[in-house]
Amino acid sequence: METYGLTETRKMPALALRGLVIFPEMMIQFDVGRKKSILALADAMERDQTIFLVAQKDLGDNEPGFKQLYSTGVVAKIKQVVRHSDEGVRLFAEGLYRARLVSLSKEHPFLEAEVEKVEDAPYRETHRTEALLRHTQNVFEEYVRNYAKVPPDIILGVVRQKHCGKLADYIAMNTLLDYTKKQEILDEERPVRRLQRLDSILEDEVKDLAIENEINEKAQDQNDQNQRE
Repeated sequence: METYGLTETRKMPALALRGLVIFPEMMIQFDVGRKKSILALADAMERDQTIFLVAQKDLGDNEPGFKQLYSTGVVAKIKQVVRHSDEGVRLFAEGLYRARLVSLSKEHPFLEAEVEKVEDAPYRETHRTEALLRHTQNVFEEYVRNYAKVPPDIILGVVRQKHCGKLADYIAMNTLLDYTKKQEILDEERPVRRLQRLDSILEDEVKDLAIENEINEKAQDQNDQNQRE
């Protein structure tokens, strides 16, 4: 372990993710096919089964370097690696904590990242933060009620969560938001700002879905009318 400024850093294998953003406390499974990524997993398994998971900016980039990776990712614990084809494996992992990408200590034969742990900034619970929690929960309920199928245990988890930062993470990881919007949530270290951003994103999502539904309904009505004629 080394120090970077006043913050301790760790070196560990890293995976560059395409269109996927992982959060702390998130259980995840996904397929891994790139040779570099499989080698990184093998190295992680030989160490302490931890790995840095970070999204890449350009989905089409097969060899992303430091500048092509987002600055914030998650250190995850590998639960299981299962080979499911001649060229790929399936990874089962759990997000542990946010981490900032300081540098890539090597890029061949796999990515090795130097990362520093990112702690949530402290915040005071006030009437405003309580109101923000309730408002975001209400927007999420509208999102679920009208536009998305979400398991009951997820809905219960949202209702029970009383920490601004953790609520933002929990909703982001359990909704079908674009990965760039999820990355915005992951990037934000301040819990209240994080939830404010998530609340805004979710409200925009509800509005967009309402417009899509309206367009689909009009198209269906027109199609029905044409068939009657």
